[in-house]
Amino acid sequence: VSLILLDQSPDKRHLKDEFFPDPASTSFRRPVNAEMNVASGCPLFVAHTVLDNPNNHYVKDDMLFIKILVDTSNIPPI
Repeated sequence: VSLILLDQSPDKRHLKDEFFPDPASTSFRRPVNAEMNVASGCPLFVAHTVLDNPNNHYVKDDMLFIKILVDTSNIPPI
């Protein structure tokens, strides 16, 4: 799974982070004894200071865009 924070300037300095889901992990299964599962993903994807910096163009008109890419090529059909 790729998360890409899109730079809204002509420079296109996008920020990207990836994580690889583990099908054996309880994070990716139905919760059994709890309201929710343990979180999984990219907890340090981008700092708020990067978003708040006026020299960066990730936030424009109070909007940001995150592109999510999921590689399903190794997932068996259901």
